[in-house]
Amino acid sequence: MAKLSNKNLLLIAVVFSLLMAILMYKYLKGIETPPVIAEGVSVIVAKMDIPPKTKITPEMVSEIKVPAEYIQPGAVTSLDKALGVMVKEKIMSGEQISERWLIREGKAVGFTGIIPRDKRAVTVAVSEVTGVAGFVKAGDYVDVVASFDASEVGDHTSQVVLQNILVLAANRETEISTGDISGKEAGKDNGKDVIKVGTVTMAVTPDEAAKLTLADEKGKIRLTLRPYLPLNGIVVTEPVTPKDLVGIHSSPVKNEQTPPAQASQTPAPPVQAPSVQSTAEQPPKQETTAAKGQAPFGIKVIRGTKVDGGATN
Repeated sequence: MAKLSNKNLLLIAVVFSLLMAILMYKYLKGIETPPVIAEGVSVIVAKMDIPPKTKITPEMVSEIKVPAEYIQPGAVTSLDKALGVMVKEKIMSGEQISERWLIREGKAVGFTGIIPRDKRAVTVAVSEVTGVAGFVKAGDYVDVVASFDASEVGDHTSQVVLQNILVLAANRETEISTGDISGKEAGKDNGKDVIKVGTVTMAVTPDEAAKLTLADEKGKIRLTLRPYLPLNGIVVTEPVTPKDLVGIHSSPVKNEQTPPAQASQTPAPPVQAPSVQSTAEQPPKQETTAAKGQAPFGIKVIRGTKVDGGATN
């Protein structure tokens, strides 16, 4: 048997090494790696369609586990965080409950979210004077004073109709177009009247809403701003009329303009013209002494032994 040279032995060793490497690679390639089973993350999903403005109950939702890559942003992961919470938007069955669909305490939900549960929002127009010079802001409390003309209630009357009313919003609108583009004038800016129209939105009960609307429609209202730390009590007030302020007085201007002839309220009896009687209605004149056969005054008539008429001097 011929001896192999060192070179041949080295070549055979390299070949066997390559074969071992290939076999090892195939062996390792053929071994199946067991899949890594993820435990998943618990999320809350809807078991039925949940309408908006509805509180979540246990019958509406369930807790399941899903892979982390399938979790929606803001998903609720615990039943305790979902039960009893109101839904802002409709949630379809099978959807994950997200925080953006829930209304939690202290979370604003637009303007309607700041209205107290038993109140209504009512807006009235105010000016710089009736709106306390623009100092009324959201979160303040005000009283509402209503004034009525005599044509409405029989006398000029002012009364505090609402007290301790929460202000929800206060804003202002300007620039009402007039169609005049002749340039800047007094009170105008490039054809627009700069009219300041203030509005104040208040939270009132339905009964207070009716009172406020009537006072605004039939009279004039004015707001009075309460202190930063107002008292919750209601102050009993009475209607006020001009007579309550100054009493009953006669008008001096009216008395000065009254002429003397008309000062007496009793009219003078009318003067009647004397009636003129006709000649036929006048009584006949008394017959003169001469007509009776007597002589005029101072004349004596002697008939035989008789003396008639006349008076001696």
